[in-house]
Amino acid sequence: MIKQKLQESFNRYLEELKELIRIPSISFPGFDKAEVSRSAHAVENLLKKIGATNLQHLIPPSSYPCVYGEIISDKTKPTILLYAHHDVQPQMRETLWHSPPFEPEIRGERLYGRGSADDKAGILIHVAAVELILSTMKKNSPNFKFLIEGEEESGSAGFGYLLEKHKDLLSCDAVIVADLGNFSKGEPSLTTSLRGMSAIEIEIFSTKAPLHSGSWSGPLPDPAQELCRLIASLSDNNGNILVPHFYDDIIAPTPEELDSYQKLGMTEQKFREEAGVLESTKLLVPESKICETLWRKPSLVVTAMEAGNRKQAGNVLQESAYARLGIRLAPGMNAKKATEQIIAYLQANIQHGLTLKIRTEDGAEPFTTDTSHPYFQYMAKSMEIAFNQKASFVGCGASIPGAEYFRKTFGNIPILLMGVEDPESNAHGENESLYLPDFEKTILAETLFFKELANV
Repeated sequence: MIKQKLQESFNRYLEELKELIRIPSISFPGFDKAEVSRSAHAVENLLKKIGATNLQHLIPPSSYPCVYGEIISDKTKPTILLYAHHDVQPQMRETLWHSPPFEPEIRGERLYGRGSADDKAGILIHVAAVELILSTMKKNSPNFKFLIEGEEESGSAGFGYLLEKHKDLLSCDAVIVADLGNFSKGEPSLTTSLRGMSAIEIEIFSTKAPLHSGSWSGPLPDPAQELCRLIASLSDNNGNILVPHFYDDIIAPTPEELDSYQKLGMTEQKFREEAGVLESTKLLVPESKICETLWRKPSLVVTAMEAGNRKQAGNVLQESAYARLGIRLAPGMNAKKATEQIIAYLQANIQHGLTLKIRTEDGAEPFTTDTSHPYFQYMAKSMEIAFNQKASFVGCGASIPGAEYFRKTFGNIPILLMGVEDPESNAHGENESLYLPDFEKTILAETLFFKELANV
């Protein structure tokens, strides 16, 4: 019955998703905040249509609204908090889009448009699944609370504040975060870990102003070379970070997770093709360690570097050199502690008495969860039925700040991470798209999960 109702309503859900995509709800400075507010009202209307009450906009300091609504059918039943976000990334280079980014277009089995996969599809997954379960077993249904964020793409700076402020309103027995995806098309996946992130800006100074290199270089140290040496000393030739005690707090993946990683079939060729790796570039880890390294190990990359201007380069000894370091943190690590460890290392190892200035950015904590909880088994079973394929446990090398915020606010409740992105979705890039068969199957899987909870 559920599958039939879904098939009958799927085109309507698709049209509702298209309407959300048409709203350019970009939560970055310099873009129109009114569009994010318009998007919030559109989400509110969707929730109202399926019977949600106590609808309200929870406003963080940034003013990008988070939409709340609830459907409380039976207080003896579990309450599930359903999270997604309605803000999106900027459109990036519009000339590279094959159709306008905010005009949804179906080509083949994919729906193209900014936010199609990340994360307006997540909103419709929740809305559709709740509508379907209520239409089939309203009197025995779990309770639902919706929390649809409006500033996830710009860093969720106020999300922790909102959770703490509205802790009683949002109290729940479990959270479903519909903001991730599957390892590949047609392969259902539950994400069990996320890397955190931190960032450090480094600037090294040697003189008060740039100098003629012929007149002054030699006796004076070059800040650009010292910056390169200092950054290079942070890691070895295999990418392992050499800062003392940096790995001490890492939580190792479980045997079940490692087994799942190996069964995913990640090959070096697949990784190289998806990342666009140049033929001559050699990976830092063997094929068997790609997934574990990407999901459960820290990494360090130079996201920006500057010393002079290459378009106006002359015979100049620059007075300073700048770099921004992006640090990905493995589950178990603490963003503040990791940042402080790297800073201490840089301060202890800079040479020649050069002046070192450091600025930090707010970080996001890594996340891991207990897959032994029955709710994970219910969701895995539901996914297997919906996709006709066993669900995999995967990790994610990126960050979703809200996941750890939920844990800090509500304690050690189940937090299930899923979604409909796949390697072809190109989330954050041009021509973002949603694979429609997986969209339909994920709605079915979540509905079946609710049915399992109703029988608990």
